[in-house]
Amino acid sequence: MTPRSLIFLMLLILFSCEKDDICLEGTPATPRMIVLFKDYENPETKKDVSELIIRGLGLADSLTTFTGDSIAIPLRNNYEFTQYEFTLSTYSPTLSDSLQINHRQFDTYINRACGYKSTFIFENPFFYKLIQSKGWIKNIQKTRDTLSDEKSSHLAIYH
Repeated sequence: MTPRSLIFLMLLILFSCEKDDICLEGTPATPRMIVLFKDYENPETKKDVSELIIRGLGLADSLTTFTGDSIAIPLRNNYEFTQYEFTLSTYSPTLSDSLQINHRQFDTYINRACGYKSTFIFENPFFYKLIQSKGWIKNIQKTRDTLSDEKSSHLAIYH
């Protein structure tokens, strides 16, 4: 191959790429639900959870162990609800609560490389406790109606 044909081939490859072939970093993506953990006795105060195990019900490989006062978790974009089990493993026996978060979904086309971005709107009622037993969650409060970004919390769990 001659140098001239090599340069021509490189220019052809360079100019054949379109802007939509690459999903750039910083392109808006489907946001996760930000859950904030708060003190039930003092509702304005954040309260850490230790060794919280979060398992998505009906989701493959969705087990997360977490310690802190807030976490971002995804909602299912192919159903009108998402179910999670929240288990505090620091207690013996462990304490668990299972929740169903009810939502509607609206998709926005971004581009060919990035696909779609989903925006979720919480339904009324926005949650159900799936197991009515003595768990560790005392109250749940929706802090935003629409899940369109990850800039602030969407749900507060009081414990």
